[in-house]
Amino acid sequence: MIRFYIALWAAKLVDAILTLRGDRQNDRAGYIANRLCPDFMARVTKPKLVVAITGTNGKTTTSTLVCNMLRSKGKKVSFNEWGANINAGYSINLLRCVDIFNRCRVDASVLEADENSTCEGMPMIRPDYMVVTNICKDSLRRNGHPEYIFDRINRAFAALGGRTVAILNANDPISSELARNTGARRVFFGMDDIHADPLENRVKDVAVCPRCGGEIRYHYRHYRHIGDFYCTDCDFATPAMDYRASGVDLDKGTITVAERDGAATYPLMSDTVFYAFNTLSAVALFRELGYSRQEIADFLATQKVPKIRESVVEYDGIRYYAYAAKGQNISAASTVFEHLAKDPSVKELVFSLDEVQDANHPPETLSWLYETDYEFLNVPQIRKIIVGGHMCHAHRLRLLLAGVPEEKIVCVENEADVPQYVDTEGIDRVYVLYEIDFVTKGQQIRDAIVERAREVKGK
Repeated sequence: MIRFYIALWAAKLVDAILTLRGDRQNDRAGYIANRLCPDFMARVTKPKLVVAITGTNGKTTTSTLVCNMLRSKGKKVSFNEWGANINAGYSINLLRCVDIFNRCRVDASVLEADENSTCEGMPMIRPDYMVVTNICKDSLRRNGHPEYIFDRINRAFAALGGRTVAILNANDPISSELARNTGARRVFFGMDDIHADPLENRVKDVAVCPRCGGEIRYHYRHYRHIGDFYCTDCDFATPAMDYRASGVDLDKGTITVAERDGAATYPLMSDTVFYAFNTLSAVALFRELGYSRQEIADFLATQKVPKIRESVVEYDGIRYYAYAAKGQNISAASTVFEHLAKDPSVKELVFSLDEVQDANHPPETLSWLYETDYEFLNVPQIRKIIVGGHMCHAHRLRLLLAGVPEEKIVCVENEADVPQYVDTEGIDRVYVLYEIDFVTKGQQIRDAIVERAREVKGK
């Protein structure tokens, strides 16, 4: 216990110093707490409500919704909103829940949880609810393979021993298998067929049935491997949904969610099916927490996609987007490319997908380029693709192999020069696709393109 208090006080001091320096979004204090007391997360006093949100894609948006909802209801919430989603981030989150005597002073803690670290952190934290958005193929450098990530999260549920409610995606044949035979209560959310007509993707995140090795087929798919699935050789199939989206209207921006005792229609933040899933997972949690349908609908009407994921500026009839695409994340990038392919607007794309470490240290592997569905971008409504950064020629080669005509591709090694290559004549939209670690840079490139459009119009 003495060791814990030494860790608590030292971490509190470091956090206070960093806050005074204007560096509050820093998890160094959490790292110190864990070094001084390896079981710090187990010993620190928890709020009455602890919610963890994990999964390959969608956890930032979903956890932000959860935090905003709780705060809108007058709750004091500790939240790692800048994305500190591994053990040091968990500890700084929990550190800020308590005073120097380890007395809790907030109502809830919302933890965005990196899926790879759940089996280490979650058994000590013991969350009341753990939402798993999905499990998809991700960067080899970060998360290896979907089966490996499934095992990591499943070990967390096993160690929790049924204490934590698992809120799972019924349309995902991977993550829907989590927490079986652990004693945990499993709550499922999912969607009926919304006729999304997904494009055929290159990489199959689910090759065979996880139970018997048989063939996996679909009654319908929403995107990639997410849909209404079944095995041809055993009873493995989409589980019954506790929260079922019986109607999704992406054009009107609404989602109707059916439960055992009725249904309600809620506003959507975006016109994309993957953001509809984020909203659906949040609705499932809110209902489990006891909030009424009307309370949830009123809250969702106030919400927008987090600016770190998507922001838009409109000028002279053209919409300019800064849009996260997650470089090295095969599933996330492919899903964004599919959305752009289906969007009927005439558009130009700007790629800014290089990770920060790639500038001085080449990426561990370029294989993600060849597993990602660049073929989706070979459509007539995408008029030009401008590829910026030191990896621009690697992206150009992949685009050429995907069949994109050479005259549509422009390589610009100095990203500051990108705006001069964007031609806004006769287009509806411009998308700047950025790596998630480069939110500010992506928005700056977008804003520079808008400024150039203003200058050209003023001549």
